[in-house]
Amino acid sequence: MTDTSHPDPLLALQSVSVCFGTARVVNQVSLQVGVRQIGALVGPNGAGKTTILKTVAGLLKPSEGRISFAGTPIESLQVWEIVERGVVYVPEGMRVFQEMSVLENLEIGAYLDRRAIPERLEMIFHLLPELREKKDVRAGILSGGQQRMVTLARGLMSGARLLLLDDPFQELSPRVFKRFSDTFRSLKEVGITLVIAGQHVRRILHMADVAYLIEDGRVSISGEGRDLLHNPRLQHTLFGTVGDPPSVFHLPKTLF
Repeated sequence: MTDTSHPDPLLALQSVSVCFGTARVVNQVSLQVGVRQIGALVGPNGAGKTTILKTVAGLLKPSEGRISFAGTPIESLQVWEIVERGVVYVPEGMRVFQEMSVLENLEIGAYLDRRAIPERLEMIFHLLPELREKKDVRAGILSGGQQRMVTLARGLMSGARLLLLDDPFQELSPRVFKRFSDTFRSLKEVGITLVIAGQHVRRILHMADVAYLIEDGRVSISGEGRDLLHNPRLQHTLFGTVGDPPSVFHLPKTLF
């Protein structure tokens, strides 16, 4: 396993376990993602990727272990306290408020600090100029890709320092997919750290500074994203073969 330790991690999990009843679905997971990095969680559906993201966000509580953000433990905090520190979870399939305008959707994201709305709007309109053009349009009539941009931007409006993105590329066209990939790299450049979980393994790992293969609730291998992409263990686990994997890997949905 490649050493993925970071001298100054923004996010660090130390021996984190999560139980649903008597079932341990995350088991002694340790990982780190540094400031201005893109981290990736890949693995079969049901492996625990979404559970890890929800636990970092405070939606689930670990049965053991420590979660640190910017050097401070956060595992016992409430969700709003974690958001207030700059940790924002964007779940798979997150929806817009369809009857509201794009601008109204974005303003909702800044509910913790209304004074910051003008500054954050300017950052978002710089990164996603499509939303400036559509700011007065009812969000429900936007294309699927544009609605996904609104949900991403709504997370940024909360003042995110760390974005936790669960399958952000789901059902996007190749053109919109590339647009999102470019946006994620731009977010990294302006100082936002991202952790991405999803099924588009090849594209996610090409972006990732650090990546973790999750199997049965554990980290089985880790390393730089491009290195992990060609690791025989990952290829055997996800694709049943050793060789160049396809860009998208589909598995049936499960509870986790």
